[in-house]
Amino acid sequence: MDGVAIALVSCMLMATEAVFTKILTSHFTPLSLAAMTSFTATIIVIFLLEIKHKACEVTSLTRHDALMMLTIGLLSGVLAQVLYVSGVLYSTATNAVLLTRLNSLLIAVMGVVFLKEKFTKHHIVGSIFMVLGVLLIITKNFTEIFTPQPGDIFLLGTAICWASSNIVMKKHLTKIPPEVLVLGRHVVAAVTLTFFVFIAGTRPIESEGVAYFTGYVIITVLIGQYLWYKALEHTTASNVALTSLTIPLLGVLYANVFLGETLFDYQILGGVSIFIGLAVIEIHMSTLKKIEHRLKSIHFLHH
Repeated sequence: MDGVAIALVSCMLMATEAVFTKILTSHFTPLSLAAMTSFTATIIVIFLLEIKHKACEVTSLTRHDALMMLTIGLLSGVLAQVLYVSGVLYSTATNAVLLTRLNSLLIAVMGVVFLKEKFTKHHIVGSIFMVLGVLLIITKNFTEIFTPQPGDIFLLGTAICWASSNIVMKKHLTKIPPEVLVLGRHVVAAVTLTFFVFIAGTRPIESEGVAYFTGYVIITVLIGQYLWYKALEHTTASNVALTSLTIPLLGVLYANVFLGETLFDYQILGGVSIFIGLAVIEIHMSTLKKIEHRLKSIHFLHH
C-alpha cells in the first residue's frame, strides 16, 4: 500500500473522533473524558513514537523549553481538550468537525501578528471563505446573529487554543523533535486533568461507556495515528497534508450516518465555504518548508 493510500485510511479512522466524542459525552463528564483521553494518549505516544530513542532530547531540555512545553500542554492539552469535549456535548458533531477547522486560519493570522510571517493571497482568499462559513453556521444563516449556541463558542475557543499553542511551538520550540513535543503536551494534560478529576469527581462508570472508549482508543487514536506516521514515512508530507482535507468531509458524513444528525442548509453552505477556505490554505501550506515537522507536531489528537 502506498503512502497516499495509508494516509487516506488514517484520515478515515481519525475522522471518527467527533462521533466517538459525542457518544462518550453521554457516559463521562467533559473533564473525566478529557483526562482519560490524555492519559491513554500519553501511553500510546511512548510506544508508538519510540520515545526511548529521544531520551537525550528529553533530558537536555532547558528551563525555557520546559516552560514553553508546559504552556503548550496547558493550552492544547488541557484547555482545548475540555473546551472541545464541552463543545461537542452542547453542540453537534457536525459543527465540531466544521468549526474547529478555523484552526488553520487562526494559525496564519497569529503567524502574521506574532511571528511577522507573510499573509499571502492564499491566506486572504481562504480567510474570506472560512470566516463566512463560520458565521453561516453559528448564526444559522444570519437568523440568530446575537444568540450563538454555547457549544459553538466552546468549539471556536478550542480552535483558538490549538492555534495559540502552534504559535508558541513555532516561536520557541522549532528545534525540539516533534515526538518530544507530543509527549510533553499529553503528559502535562494527563497530570493536570487527572488532578482536577479527583477534585471534581466522576460519574459511575458503565460497561457501555468503557466499550465505546476502548473502540475510540483503538480505532481513532492507536490505529489512526499509527497509520498517519506510517504515511509520512512512505510519501511526501505535502501529499499527507492534502489527504487530510478529507477529514472534515468524512467527519460530517459519519455524524449523519452514525448519529443521525440532520444536515441543515446553513451547515451545508457553511461547510462548503469552510472547506474551500481550508483547501486554499492547506494547498498553500503543503508547499512550505518544515511541513513534516508541523504535521508530526500538531496532528496527534487535534490537529
